[in-house]
Amino acid sequence: MSALSDICPVCGMKTAPEVAAIEYHKMFFHFCSEQCRKMFLDHPALYSGKIGKEQSKILKRRTMSLAEPVDDEIRKRIISSLMKMMGVQEVTAEKGKVSVTYDLRQVTEGRIEEVLAEVGTKLGGGWLDRLRRGWVHESEETELDNLAAPPAPKRNRPPPGV
Repeated sequence: MSALSDICPVCGMKTAPEVAAIEYHKMFFHFCSEQCRKMFLDHPALYSGKIGKEQSKILKRRTMSLAEPVDDEIRKRIISSLMKMMGVQEVTAEKGKVSVTYDLRQVTEGRIEEVLAEVGTKLGGGWLDRLRRGWVHESEETELDNLAAPPAPKRNRPPPGV
């Protein structure tokens, strides 16, 4: 294994041998966690080359409404589960709302919602909640796609006198 394959392309941590590698453009990429592997699969151009490498963290703060307030035990499970995710910086859960600060380069709100479902919480089902979540998912995907796009070429000017 080369030194390059010892570093996760998504988060920069040491790779784990139990996480399956991915072949992309005839190169193999190794990951530290299944979460990083999924992020790579969603946006391989962002993590496979020099594009976006110079970018620092992209912190997002989102508040999600839950279908109902949670008790202390569920609240602790929510916070514990979300804090185990790569890129999650801060979590608060109170009065039927969960607020999360996270690095978009490592995790999306969609992945956070999946963990909330695994813990057993249901998100607010009103049309406004669903609309907001859909908008956030789309805007995050667009932002990641834009980061993965190659830089625009510099404007070429014809040589003087032509």
